[in-house]
Amino acid sequence: MFRPLTGFKAQFQDLTLMVVSEFDEWRVIVYSPVVILQGSRQYTSAKAKDHAALLAKTYFAEIKQETAGDGQELDWQPTGPMDWLIWKS
Repeated sequence: MFRPLTGFKAQFQDLTLMVVSEFDEWRVIVYSPVVILQGSRQYTSAKAKDHAALLAKTYFAEIKQETAGDGQELDWQPTGPMDWLIWKS
């Protein structure tokens, strides 16, 4: 059985940033068609969003050897019912 998790998502260049609440922790995932980055769990939505942004910027700097545009403001939107599903048997 699948169940959705609720949280927030944002676009940063070609990456999608997602933070979702699971019990008392927030999961952080940054992905594109070619990469999936899993961040560490956070304890507030604000820290999860900051961590996701740092993860994306660090990926651009270290892996793609590009500057990430530090001034870009992220537009966080609520996730929908199909954005993040978790399998529970």
